Amino acid sequence: MQIPAKTYDWQDNAVDTAAVKAVLISYDFRGGNCENVGKLSRILYDNLAWLRENGHPKWKAVDLNAKLKGWEQYDCVAKSLQPAKRRVPDKSRTVNPVLDAVKKMFQE
Repeated sequence: MQIPAKTYDWQDNAVDTAAVKAVLISYDFRGGNCENVGKLSRILYDNLAWLRENGHPKWKAVDLNAKLKGWEQYDCVAKSLQPAKRRVPDKSRTVNPVLDAVKKMFQE
């Protein structure tokens, strides 16, 4: 990847860059916060297709199944992503279902 020349006034030449993966990490919460971390992960998982289509272009690069060496998936997240609890997101909506779900999660 490169930052094109003249992206900044002071930058005459293109600059090679290194790509760095982003990782969502949570503190080791228990109790109600564990449930909230699980709910957030479920919301992201269920709405990833919508985020890829309507959100920031970086959502297209998100891989929720990617393994991170030396790290394990949080049990609060793993529990919330069990196949038996999967729902199909409503793709017909034109509003942001992720934002709606996050707002609802914290109102409950």
